[in-house]
Amino acid sequence: MKKNLFLIIFFIFSALPVYSSDLDLDTLYESAEPFSSKLYNDIDPYQDEDTIRYAWSPYPLFRTSAELYFKNIKIEPGYYLLTPRTLKEKDYVLFKQNGKVEHIIPVVKKEATPLNFYNANTPQIKKTKWQKFTQAIRKKFYNTAKDSGRSTPPSSLINIDVETKYIIMNFYYGENKYIVLFKRSPY
Repeated sequence: MKKNLFLIIFFIFSALPVYSSDLDLDTLYESAEPFSSKLYNDIDPYQDEDTIRYAWSPYPLFRTSAELYFKNIKIEPGYYLLTPRTLKEKDYVLFKQNGKVEHIIPVVKKEATPLNFYNANTPQIKKTKWQKFTQAIRKKFYNTAKDSGRSTPPSSLINIDVETKYIIMNFYYGENKYIVLFKRSPY
């Protein structure tokens, strides 16, 4: 009996690393390289294309009340528009304030967003019968008389996980999930 109990405990403890997080945060953080050059006048080069294509700003607003650290970059508390971009064949998240790019943080991992993720994780607005009726009339009217070719922006969601050493930002934008790492302290 003791042998079987010992074997069961041995197999459980040997399988623990398999069940732990598949992200090795230390190696991902060290392998992430900051953007080496600077944008011209600190302006996102593709911002105009996005604002022309969509009916309103496609960028999600992110508010931080704590200082975030990535290597030698310190992000002060405040409001930022987050924009995922591919610059020099690498993925980055641009932190913009007042139309200017304040910080460019590299993405440590990029994944596909699961199907029906936004329907399951974003709250749905409850409407009265009158609101449903007027929305149906508006939808019928807008389908017959379209005034512009602009579409709604992609869905987005930001989740923050706080670990002992790192702050993990899961940034869902459209059909992609971007994982960005920050340290909790500058040291």
